[in-house]
Amino acid sequence: MENLALTTALALVSVVGAAALFMNWAGNKKVPGLLLIAAAFSVTSTGILLLATQGIWPAIVSVFLANCLTLLGRVPLLIGLAKFWNQESSKLVMTIIALCLLTITGVYYFTLVSDEAIWRIRLVTVMIVIFDVSYVYVISKGLQQERKRRPIMSMNSNFGAFTAIALSSFTAAAGLVMMFLRADAALDSTDIGTSIFLLGAIFSVVVFPFTVIIMTAEETNLEHQENAVFDPITTILNHRTFLEVGERVMGIALRYNKPVSLLTIEIDDMDRVVKKFGTNVANEMLRHFSLIAIDRRRNEDVLARTSFKGFGMLLPGVDQKDCEVVIRRIKKTLQEETFSFRGEQVPISVTIAAVTRKEEHLNLTDMLQEGEIELHRRKLATSNDLIEFS
Repeated sequence: MENLALTTALALVSVVGAAALFMNWAGNKKVPGLLLIAAAFSVTSTGILLLATQGIWPAIVSVFLANCLTLLGRVPLLIGLAKFWNQESSKLVMTIIALCLLTITGVYYFTLVSDEAIWRIRLVTVMIVIFDVSYVYVISKGLQQERKRRPIMSMNSNFGAFTAIALSSFTAAAGLVMMFLRADAALDSTDIGTSIFLLGAIFSVVVFPFTVIIMTAEETNLEHQENAVFDPITTILNHRTFLEVGERVMGIALRYNKPVSLLTIEIDDMDRVVKKFGTNVANEMLRHFSLIAIDRRRNEDVLARTSFKGFGMLLPGVDQKDCEVVIRRIKKTLQEETFSFRGEQVPISVTIAAVTRKEEHLNLTDMLQEGEIELHRRKLATSNDLIEFS
C-alpha cells in the first residue's frame, strides 16, 4: 500500500480537525479547557505535518522536532481535558510532563546521536500510550465526580465522554500492538505495519474533534437544564422549581394530615456588602449561607433561592415549635461559622419568618404571601428597635 497518500490525508484531516476545535471554542468560550484543547491539537497537527515530510527535510526538523511537537502538544491537551472535567488539582499532569521530557531526551539521542529509528518509534509510542491512558483516567474520574456533584448529570447520556474514553482506550491498545508490527521505516514507506498505523491515526484524528464537540454540546445543554432547575450561584433549587416541588410536598402532607412549615429567609445588609466588596463576594456569601442551610436541614426539607437575597425552606411534618428549633440552629451556626474575605470577617445576619399550616389551610401560594408579610413585619420591628436604641 502506498503510504504517501495516507500521510497526506493524515496531515489534511489534522488541519481540518484543528480548525473545527477552534470554531468549537469560539462558540463556547465559557466552557473551560476548550482553547487549550484546540491549541494542543494544532501543535500536534504541525508535528504530524513535519512527520509526513520525513526524508524531505533534515532529520533534526522532520524527525526530532516533529516528535517533540507531537508529544509536547499532548501536554496542554491533557491540561485542557483536566480543566474541562474539573481535575486541575490532579498531580497527574506534572508526572506526565516529567515522563514527556524524558521521552524527548530519548528521541534526541536516537535521532541525532545514535540513528536507531526503531527505538525512537518505541519510545514515542509508549509515551503516546501513557497520554491515552491519562485521558481515560481524567475523563472517567471527572465524569464520576460530576455525577456526584450535579444530580442532573446522571440523566445526561454523556455520549461524548464515553466516546472519548473508548477512542483513547482503543488508541492505547492499538499503539502497543503496532509498536511491534512497525518497521524502522519512514511514514511514506510501503511497509504494511506503517500503513495500518497511518489508518489508525487518521481514524483517531477524525473522531477526536467530534468527541470534544459532542462533550461541549452536552455540557452547554446540561447547563441550560441546570439553570432551569437550580440557581446557578448557590446550586440549590430556583424559585420556579421550588413552587413545583412545594406543591407536591403540600399534596403529600394533605394526604397524611401532616403540618407544613415555611421559612422565609432574607440576608440582611446584602446591598451594603455588594457596595463594599462587590458582586463576587456577595455571591460567595450566598453560597456560604446555602451550604449552612443545607447542612441544617433534613433530606425531605426543600431549600431554594427565591430572590436576590432571599431563600425559602419548606419543612414537611414540622410544627411551629420544631420550626423555632430549626431557626435557632441556623442562626447559631451563622455565628459559629463566620464568612471572611481577604482576612476580614463579614458578618452574616438573617431575618427569618415562619409560617405553619395544617390540613385544609395547606396552600403554598398563601403561605408564601404570609411569609413575605411576616418577614416585612419582623424587619420593620427590628429597624424600629434600632431607632429607639439610638
